[in-house]
Amino acid sequence: MNDRQQPPRAGFAATLLREGRKMLSFGVIGIGNGFVNYAVTVGVTLLALTPLGLATSDPALGLAKALGWAVAVSNSYLLNTLFTFAHESGRRLDWRTYFRFVASGTLGLAIEVTSFLFAVRYLPLSLAAIVPIGLAFVANFAMARLFVFSRPGGRH
Repeated sequence: MNDRQQPPRAGFAATLLREGRKMLSFGVIGIGNGFVNYAVTVGVTLLALTPLGLATSDPALGLAKALGWAVAVSNSYLLNTLFTFAHESGRRLDWRTYFRFVASGTLGLAIEVTSFLFAVRYLPLSLAAIVPIGLAFVANFAMARLFVFSRPGGRH
């Protein structure tokens, strides 16, 4: 074994550490975007849907949740490109990668909307808006890591 090669266990440990750091960064950004998502969802529900008498309408609530997600996912793309996946993205923002990020996040959106519509029937709005965000985290990280930011330098 030459000086450049690491024993398999050291390589595995380094990979776990690197991916763990990425997941932590993704999570911290996700927490911030969770607040953005929450604020938009609850704000639209309280400020627009309730006065219109639509606060119990599934399509209207789904739209409020989707709007919260859309604002948060856009911010997430920006911050994850610049920080979490800086090596893989080359810190370059581009529409193609943005649309791939949004498309990969649709699994998280489906999880969020479905679980929100379920949770809002049994929990107060303030809690029902939080639960889905946590459920979508693992799916969102896996999709971003495997399908959006999978190669160094932003080459896909």
